[in-house]
Amino acid sequence: MNKFLPFLILALILTLIPPVGSSANTTAIQLGSDVLFNQFHHLIEGKKVGLITNQTGLNSQMVSTIDMLRRDRSVHLTTLYAPEHGLDGKTVAGKQVTSFVHPVYAIPVYGLSGSTRKPTPEMLKDIDILLVDLQDIGSRTYTYISTLQYAMIAAKEQGKEVMVLDRPNPLGGAIVEGPVVELPYRSFIGVDTLPLAHGMTIGELALFFNRTIGVDLTVVPMQGYSRNMIYQQTGLAWIPSSPHIPNLTSVFGYMATGLGEGTPIRQGDHFTWIGAEGLDSHKYADLLNGSLLPGVIFIPENKGTAGGVRLQINDLHQFNPVKTGIYALAYAKQLRPFPMPKSTSMQISMFDKVMGTNKIGLLLEQGKSPQEIVSSYETDLKKFVELRQKYLIYGDEPFISMQPLQQKHSKQPKQPEQPKPSKPEKPETPTPPQPGNHNGTTNQTKKPEPATKPIPQTPKSSEKIAYLTFDDGPSSVTPRVLDTLKTHQVKATFFIVGREVAGHEAILKRIVAEGHAVGGHSYSHNYQLVYKNMESFFADVEKGSQMIEKATGVKPTIFRYPGGSTNTVSLKYQDPKRYSKQHTVMQAIKAEAKQLGYAFIDWNVTNGDARSNKYTAAQTLANIKQQVKSQKEIVVLMHDSSTKSPTAEALPEIISYLKAKGYRFEVIQADRPTVSNVK
Repeated sequence: MNKFLPFLILALILTLIPPVGSSANTTAIQLGSDVLFNQFHHLIEGKKVGLITNQTGLNSQMVSTIDMLRRDRSVHLTTLYAPEHGLDGKTVAGKQVTSFVHPVYAIPVYGLSGSTRKPTPEMLKDIDILLVDLQDIGSRTYTYISTLQYAMIAAKEQGKEVMVLDRPNPLGGAIVEGPVVELPYRSFIGVDTLPLAHGMTIGELALFFNRTIGVDLTVVPMQGYSRNMIYQQTGLAWIPSSPHIPNLTSVFGYMATGLGEGTPIRQGDHFTWIGAEGLDSHKYADLLNGSLLPGVIFIPENKGTAGGVRLQINDLHQFNPVKTGIYALAYAKQLRPFPMPKSTSMQISMFDKVMGTNKIGLLLEQGKSPQEIVSSYETDLKKFVELRQKYLIYGDEPFISMQPLQQKHSKQPKQPEQPKPSKPEKPETPTPPQPGNHNGTTNQTKKPEPATKPIPQTPKSSEKIAYLTFDDGPSSVTPRVLDTLKTHQVKATFFIVGREVAGHEAILKRIVAEGHAVGGHSYSHNYQLVYKNMESFFADVEKGSQMIEKATGVKPTIFRYPGGSTNTVSLKYQDPKRYSKQHTVMQAIKAEAKQLGYAFIDWNVTNGDARSNKYTAAQTLANIKQQVKSQKEIVVLMHDSSTKSPTAEALPEIISYLKAKGYRFEVIQADRPTVSNVK
């Protein structure tokens, strides 16, 4: 018996340690790969799939996309493609990634690095759709995004579809910095007019690249991701993306320490140290610390005979990797003068390829200050920021994936440098949660009682009905919306936030008096409060209903969930002691809502005005035109809060467009259950 005791102890220990990926998903977001299999699986059903991926291609539960596809009997994974560093991410930089037949999967694995960076026709012949699932690090010089661009071009040439499964930009989307690539200096580390730090996800980059490629492209966005998120806030584990990027410290230090290609300035310890032979560490640290660069302190440290500094990043949100790297180069050049690499008509230097221009090298050679160097590219950087705006998916609040983003091109695209593409569909982002006054919130929930029973309108089989809906009001924008509706003799539905009622009672009374419908949209619209637990949700909704009824005499019979019924942001705020991913607060709320007789209304068309307060009337109209096809019923989500003036401005054209498409307009009623499930 004693000889079996160690084995029994080992077995007991193993039962206490959950295997990788088996624990509940505690991430703040769902990756594009999660969303594909959870929501949009039909897009790959029955297709022969090729997949560009590597060791980073894991979903939020640490299951590889390769395994997800191989377990899926409705699709056929025929081919794998590996970027620089190979399928396992262990091949050293610059070394050829070989092609081989996978010893387990018995399918070809083609290397897309070295001499073959662009998939050949032979590599694409056995696929219908090319999936891309790679974790980028936010730098233009990191070649995974270059592989994406080359693959999109090859797919266009061979008539194949491309689908990008989106992943976070680890640096977030706020930092956009560095010189922008000029045409003569394009290379595999600068395939498009991007600055060093582009502030875009790989899905957003695919949309950006496609403006000049024109491949049939689908981007599957993330759920719950927001523009300002850095990787540490996603709850995802970091998978080393290459041999020299083992952790997130290396990701943030990559552009701060790695810009000195071709000069004596080098990085060390996986991009956490920068220095050179003959450099005085203490003088170097004094210059850098004296520049007051945000979010970082420089510690003098020698490495052998080389002097340099170690970066101690203390504020990841404020830290600007590229600007830090420019300052580090400029001050090193002052302390230890060295010749700058020069490009010729025959060969572009690696330094100029990294910078995307020869101007930075020339300015360094002239002894210009780092401030002057940064100022030199600001005009081009501003142009890029304006250009990229139309390709951004995510705003400041957690994103809700309503549908994939698709760009279908039936004709060869124009070739100018920056042509205007068709606007991609962009699903809705929830309106930002706002803190509210919760005094007097009741804990009782009760079934809403209509003041008068509406007469249900049943559409004829040939009719098309549009339900215009406006969330988050009333506000100063609402009267402009009402004026337009009155002019065009159109009725709409307003989902009211209870805390906005005070001071706007006259607007609410006008809404009701002019024959529009009024629905509830919670009192506070504070996700942290309403999605803590089921009781908090219904107490907040009921308080909002009481405010509406007090102002109008009409108690709402229809409601809209903050963020929609399929939101994932509720997972972030639900009480972990009561709920889990398997048994969520939303499941509890929906079950209770059904018992109480609440009619919750979603949407299937959105004008996109919830993504940002910086948008135009033309953009909202374009979004609707992209999404309205020939649906029998559409529920159009718009907003009439105080920051949504462009929505009011676009409304006349939106109404005219929908009328031209054959739609008539109705208000939403609780007796029409079909419209509650259109999303």
